Amino acid sequence: MTTFKASMRNERGFTLAEVLVAASIILIGLVAIASGFQYGTSGVANGRGETIATFLAEQRLEALKAAAISDYDGTLLNAGVTTEFCQSSNIGGTGTNCQSTAITNAPSYTRVTTIVHNPGGTGCTGVAPFLCKRIRVSVTYRPVTSAGDASQTRTVDLFAVVAPRS
Repeated sequence: MTTFKASMRNERGFTLAEVLVAASIILIGLVAIASGFQYGTSGVANGRGETIATFLAEQRLEALKAAAISDYDGTLLNAGVTTEFCQSSNIGGTGTNCQSTAITNAPSYTRVTTIVHNPGGTGCTGVAPFLCKRIRVSVTYRPVTSAGDASQTRTVDLFAVVAPRS
């Protein structure tokens, strides 16, 4: 019996202070990991918005470049500004996901296409009067931040210069 009592006296446990310090260190680590997840999900959401905006701009620009190859003087490449409202559903599908009126109850991307004819030779090469058309496609959207704020806007701009085939 004396050996049992002696072995019980020599065993030491954790003090309350040690347990509190360990718990606070673990808590700080968990809070850091949780905030990292919040920033990670925010980054993924921002990346998704940026990718959709870039896709919508490229989609429009490629359609205009294809039109320039087949019908350079056609109505699709008339000088002017066109505004469309696009949604992210059906992105890349066979149907269009853009329309001329604002879309309600859906995250909306605003796509503005500006076509300028013969911009004083800017971006054009060759012998004057060399006609070209400068195309700018801007897609504006409102990303949701990690705090849930959707008041800021972001814009993706793509530019191209097209000329008639000779």
